Amino acid sequence: MDNWVLTIISGTIGAIIGTYGGAFFLHYWQNRKTRRIRSIAIKALKIFLDYPKKSYTEAENQFNTLTSSEKRAVMVALHKLGVPMGIATNEVFDIKNIHFLDRAIDKDEIKGMIAQVKQGSCDNLFYTDVESYFTANFRILAKRNAARKYVNEVLLKSTVNLQQMQMTTQQNWVEKFSFGEYKIIQAFREQVNDNYFFDANGYPNKEKIDSLLNDIDLGLWDEYLCWSFEAYQNVKAQNFMTQMITAKLTEANNSVSESLPSDKKEAEK
Repeated sequence: MDNWVLTIISGTIGAIIGTYGGAFFLHYWQNRKTRRIRSIAIKALKIFLDYPKKSYTEAENQFNTLTSSEKRAVMVALHKLGVPMGIATNEVFDIKNIHFLDRAIDKDEIKGMIAQVKQGSCDNLFYTDVESYFTANFRILAKRNAARKYVNEVLLKSTVNLQQMQMTTQQNWVEKFSFGEYKIIQAFREQVNDNYFFDANGYPNKEKIDSLLNDIDLGLWDEYLCWSFEAYQNVKAQNFMTQMITAKLTEANNSVSESLPSDKKEAEK
């Protein structure tokens, strides 16, 4: 076989090997990096398995033993999976000191999160900019924390007299809140100070309180937390005036109808 033919064949084979070999090794190294990040996420989630039926807050110290680079790589993915991360209202986001919400750790939920990580469901969330992600939501997270604080520190420790429809709370409960927190929860407070959250004996209903806390985390109360109390009071006053005017007009119409002679009533019909 001529040398030039051998040269072409060997060149072609070399090109094929180079192309597919390069693609193979590139794919291998990319997968290796992904597997490494998945292992970090799984390591972080396994920390919570050491605290079954305890609060996420109890796992904070051990979780914060992870390096900043490890946390930075997986934090957004863990939050999206359902790990209840929070930000203290009097702090800025600090990767070295991660906070969790006071929620019970469910062992089966954590195992489900680990399974999702292994399946690659979170690969696109790894290395998402942590500061931007959490700082963008800082204000609303702080407001939700203030609402949770009110539920845990005030509503959960209150009682209701169902005969007199009167709620009794701890004295000086306001002192537990900063002025900013107090202003934030005003509209929310008026809505949740409701008999619905108490049992037949006037004590807080644990199941309904837990449901309320979950709704806060889901953002279902954000409208009230973002509503200034002054605007909320104005709307209440307008609604009250509308109800009063409607009642007066209805009463006046009924009075006029009753005073009409019977023949005119028949004619109006």
